[in-house]
Amino acid sequence: MVRERGQSAAGQFESILKAVAHASLKADVFEMGLKQKNRYIGVMDSQESRVAKIWSVAADRLMEQNKHLYRQWFRKITPLAVEGATLKLGVSDDFFASIIEDQYDDLILEALAGIGGVSYSYELEPGHEPVLEENIRPAAENEKAQAAAEPVRPRSAEHKNTSAPISLEEHTFENFVVGAENRFGYAAARAVAEAPGKVYNPLFLYGVSGVGKTHLLHAIASTVRRNSDRMVVRSTTCDELLNDFYYNLLDKKNLNTFRSNLRNVDVLLIDDVQMLSGKTQMQVEFFNVFNMLYNQHKQIVLTSDRQPCEIADLDKRLETRFEQGMTAEVCPPEYEARLSILRMMRSETLVQSILDDSLLEFLAANIASNVRRLRGAFIRLASYASFSGKGKLEISQAEELLQSQLAQESSARDISIESIQRTVASHFGVTMTDILSEKRNRGIAEPRMIAMFLCRELTKSSSNEVGSAFGRNHATVLHAEKKVPQLCEANEGVRRAISQIKRQLQRG
Repeated sequence: MVRERGQSAAGQFESILKAVAHASLKADVFEMGLKQKNRYIGVMDSQESRVAKIWSVAADRLMEQNKHLYRQWFRKITPLAVEGATLKLGVSDDFFASIIEDQYDDLILEALAGIGGVSYSYELEPGHEPVLEENIRPAAENEKAQAAAEPVRPRSAEHKNTSAPISLEEHTFENFVVGAENRFGYAAARAVAEAPGKVYNPLFLYGVSGVGKTHLLHAIASTVRRNSDRMVVRSTTCDELLNDFYYNLLDKKNLNTFRSNLRNVDVLLIDDVQMLSGKTQMQVEFFNVFNMLYNQHKQIVLTSDRQPCEIADLDKRLETRFEQGMTAEVCPPEYEARLSILRMMRSETLVQSILDDSLLEFLAANIASNVRRLRGAFIRLASYASFSGKGKLEISQAEELLQSQLAQESSARDISIESIQRTVASHFGVTMTDILSEKRNRGIAEPRMIAMFLCRELTKSSSNEVGSAFGRNHATVLHAEKKVPQLCEANEGVRRAISQIKRQLQRG
């Protein structure tokens, strides 16, 4: 592609991406109405025709996003009418309506967004049996009408040993970068993989998104499978588990199959178990599964973005069982670990001479929130370098290409001294007045010291500025910076408290 005069590196890269997308994507065209497979939705359509076409477009999107969910749920919805920007949709009964509203509301609203320049809402009306006619099937279904007409078995009946969403071979212990912040979680995962059911059962890995929990989960699964082809391993996400469960509730003859697929395993690994929050029926089901597997010394591994005690609306019986084995936090990687991750990614590509160490150091210093964002930034730079053929990439070009990512990182780090003081005070059950007072009893002095430490770590404020905010001098702040890490080494409770406070601050 020829770069236009005056076009920036970021602009050139966006042009390349658009060219690739134009050549490969079969996108719908939106402009003063919507063209969908040579059909237009417009104001002159009849009421019946218009609602059918709107729902057909939405159904197309829903099927492209998840064919399994489409066939289980969305194809059983009947478009009835459109009133302004609201679609009336028919469903079979109140139970079906409650599942749609509780589990898939966001998906449907997203599918209805921007159709013909309108973002539609919807209302469900029970009492309408599904009518799977040709004119309300999505276009992709019409092209495969015969296949769509065949009976669809529940997903759990089809997959007795469900694999993880991405290739397990991509996530191994060998390509997991170990640092001080994740060494304990790594060691626990490795021990479980080498001796399933013998140690740390259950193993509960928690931490913010994008820090490597899923990587460790997949590494356990692949190691167990490699070590023993006789062991039955099921690795799945909590979202998939919920989908299977609610599907089988509608067709109760398959409920036993669903239970069997969960119980007849040697190792059960579930990602994002925090999604059980508020799912009372599934919690009861999983409680029984958990007890049976645990009593049979089968290995259970769970991941979550928070500790069991922090999962809202979780049955206390499940909370205590999740905590009865080993809970290990996986934290965002520190600078050295981020740099090692980047070097590993570079070694697996053909851009080693284009992305030099100074560029990797720039990325490691500026993309600190999680590994997923770090990987995304690296891929963007590597893709640009490969497409442009301009040779070595400069840091100024990287700054231009990563403007939005760098802005997000800067925003994520925009934590104030006052917010830290208030969050620490709330966590330890003291007041802001206490934190800023001259009191020296341990119940106040220790939270104050932790707050100073976090102010230095999470803000750009100098020790003098932090000291001033607490009515202290900079020497007191320097003492806190030295003392708090020692407290974390000696007291697991302090380390956990600081991790919880950090997560709360980062979530805003």
